[in-house]
Amino acid sequence: MKQLLTFFIISFFSLASTATEAYQVPDTLNLFENITDISRQIQQRTTARESIPLLEEVSPENMFPEETFPEALSDTLPEVLPEVFPPDTILLTPTLNEDTIIVPVPFVSRNPLDSIYTRKANGTLQLPEYYQSAYALSGLTFNDTIFYNPLFLPMIYNGKIIPRDLTFYSSEDESDKGLLIPQDKTFAPRLKHVDFIQRVRRDYYMEYPDRVRYSVLNFSSLPSVRTSDEEVRESFNPFRKLLESETAYSLEAPGVDIFEIERKYWVRSGEHSFQFAQNYFSDNWHKGGTNNLNFNSYHVLRANYKKEKVKFNNTIEWRLSVFNAPDDSLREYRIGNDLLRYYGDFGIDAFVKGWSYSMNMEAKSQLFNSYPTNSNDLRSALLSPLYVNAGVGLKYAVNKKSERVRHRNVKWDLAIAPISINYRYVGNDSVDVVRYGIPEGDKSLLDLGSTITSILKYDFTRYISWDSRLTYFTSYDKVITEFENSLNMALSNAFSTRLYLNVRFDDSVPADPTLGFWQVNQTLSFGLNYKW
Repeated sequence: MKQLLTFFIISFFSLASTATEAYQVPDTLNLFENITDISRQIQQRTTARESIPLLEEVSPENMFPEETFPEALSDTLPEVLPEVFPPDTILLTPTLNEDTIIVPVPFVSRNPLDSIYTRKANGTLQLPEYYQSAYALSGLTFNDTIFYNPLFLPMIYNGKIIPRDLTFYSSEDESDKGLLIPQDKTFAPRLKHVDFIQRVRRDYYMEYPDRVRYSVLNFSSLPSVRTSDEEVRESFNPFRKLLESETAYSLEAPGVDIFEIERKYWVRSGEHSFQFAQNYFSDNWHKGGTNNLNFNSYHVLRANYKKEKVKFNNTIEWRLSVFNAPDDSLREYRIGNDLLRYYGDFGIDAFVKGWSYSMNMEAKSQLFNSYPTNSNDLRSALLSPLYVNAGVGLKYAVNKKSERVRHRNVKWDLAIAPISINYRYVGNDSVDVVRYGIPEGDKSLLDLGSTITSILKYDFTRYISWDSRLTYFTSYDKVITEFENSLNMALSNAFSTRLYLNVRFDDSVPADPTLGFWQVNQTLSFGLNYKW
C-alpha cells in the first residue's frame, strides 16, 4: 500500500512539472530580443540550415539512381564539389547547349543579412515595405542599421502621452465631402506615420514602464539642428531670384541709431496777440481811462515744472492798451490799460488726489506813466502802485477732457490760502497814495488776511475758449476782489476776436458817487493771434 501511494505521489508531481513547462509563459524580454536582434536570428537560421544537408553535399549517385543516371552526364560534372564557398565567390552558369542537363546549384549568401532581406538592383537591402505592421517589424533592430525611424531609437520617455488628435467634441463624418487634393499628395500619410510612432511609444510606456530607464530630464540638453539666419535666407527665400538685379541689395535690416530721449521737467508755452480794440472805462476806474478805439497788445509766457510730486508754475503777463486822445489838448495819445503781472505757485502733492500743499504769490504793476485828460497830474507809473499778494495753503487742480466733444477741455485751479498777506506800495511821490487805499503820508500798506484764487480755462471747441480769473482777499476789515473774464473766438490760426471784461471791488478806497466801490473795464478787440 505504501509503495502504491508513493507511486501516485511521484506520478502527480511529474505531471505537474510537465504541465508547468508546457504552459509556462516565456520571458517577454527574451522574446523581444529574439524578435528584434538580427544577430540572434542569423545564428538561429544558420544553425537550422546546417542541420539540413545542402544540395552540394549530395552526390550525383544519390540524386539520380543508377538505372536513371546517364553516363554521358558524368563526364560533364566535376568530380568533387567544394563544401564551403568563399563569401565573395560568384558562380557562373556553364554554356548551355542542346545536350546540357541543368543541375540545381545552391544559392550562396554573400552577407548574413541576405538570409533575411532581399537586395535591390543597386545592391542595397530591401527593408519591409509595410513597416507599420507588427509582423513586418519582426527581426528589425538598430544593430548594423542606419537610424532612419524613431522606432529604432533607444526608448526614452519624453512625456508625450496625450494623442495629437485628442478632442472632446463629437467628430463629424466628412467622408462624403469632396477632396480637392488626394490624401496621398498631402501630409496625411506622414501624420499617420507620426501618430503610429507615438502610439507605439505610448503603449510601450504603459505596458513596460519598468524598462524605460531614461527620460528627457536625465539630459542637460537635447540635440537639435540649428541653422544660421544667413543659410535660411539663402536656402528658403523664394523671392531671392525675383529680387536679383545688377546692383545687389542686402536683405539685412538697416542699422538704427539709438538715441536716448531725456526727460523734460520744464514745459514752456506762450501766447501773443496784436489787436485793435474798443475800450470803455468808468469814471472812477482806479487807473483812469478814456472811452475810444485803441491798439491792444497781449503777451503771456508760461514756464511750468513738474517732477514726481513737486510742481512749480510760473506765468508772466503783460497787457498794454494805447489809444488816441482827441479830447486831450496836451498829448496826442494816452496809455489805457497797462498791466505787468507775475503769478507763481509752488506745491507738493498731498495725500488726496488732486490736492497739494502750495505757496502762491502774485505781483502786478505797470510800465508807463498814465495821466488824466488835459492834466499833467501823474495818476500811475512804474511801481506806483505795486500790488503783492502771497499766501500758504492748499491747492486743488483738475484737468478733464470731454469724451463726447473733441477739443473740449476744462482746467481749473483753486488755491486757498488761510494765511496770506496783501502789500501795497507807491514809489513815485507824484502819485496820490489815497487813491490806492494807502493812508496819507505813507507809501505802503500791509494787510494780513486770507486769499482765495480761482483760475478757470474752458475750451468750448478748438477755436472758442473762455479764461476766467477770480481773486478774493479779505483782512476781515476790508475786501478786495477782482474778477477777470476773457472770451477768445479764433477765426483761424492767425486771426481772433477777444472780449475782455474786468470787474473790481475795493472798499478800501473812496467810494464813487455812481458806482460806489465797484470798478469796470471792458475791451473788444480784433486782430492777430499766435500761440506756441
